[in-house]
Amino acid sequence: MRLAARLGWLVGAAVAACGGAPATPAAPAEHDDEHASIAEEEPFDASGITIATPERTRAPSTASYEEAISTPEPIDVHDDRIQLTDGQLTGPMRGVLSRCRVPSNAKVTIQTAVQDGRAIGVSVTVAFEHPKSAKRISNATRRYEAKTSARIVKCAQRAVRAVTWPPSRRRDSFTTVF
Repeated sequence: MRLAARLGWLVGAAVAACGGAPATPAAPAEHDDEHASIAEEEPFDASGITIATPERTRAPSTASYEEAISTPEPIDVHDDRIQLTDGQLTGPMRGVLSRCRVPSNAKVTIQTAVQDGRAIGVSVTVAFEHPKSAKRISNATRRYEAKTSARIVKCAQRAVRAVTWPPSRRRDSFTTVF
């Protein structure tokens, strides 16, 4: 019963935050002496509820990093738009390759352009490191590395385009090496 009241309040707060009329809270439940000994309910966890924000509702960009930064960004002396810090830019990238199964001898470089909380351009390169003692790399190894590289690039691009950053109308760009 208390959960319904909390959900009613949460929905009302979400509607009010979006500019709509607040919902009326649910009526409090009647007190039942028979169940008075039951322990207090656990607090409601609203972390699983998402509210649509412009950066989440817009489709991810398919542009490369080079395409995204090719158009000049207008610069004004009185530009008061916030610029994201290095920590705000690189922080969301920490777990981006966790599902991409990257071999230990692969070096992944991700160039990212960000604007309005989303990636507007992403380029991924994969380089495989070989021991200096290796004489010659076989054709089978080259084919394996090309196939693995394509898989990693596709996975990394999809993962980076799904990440959200703090909203900023200014275009920021950075390079991350894993």
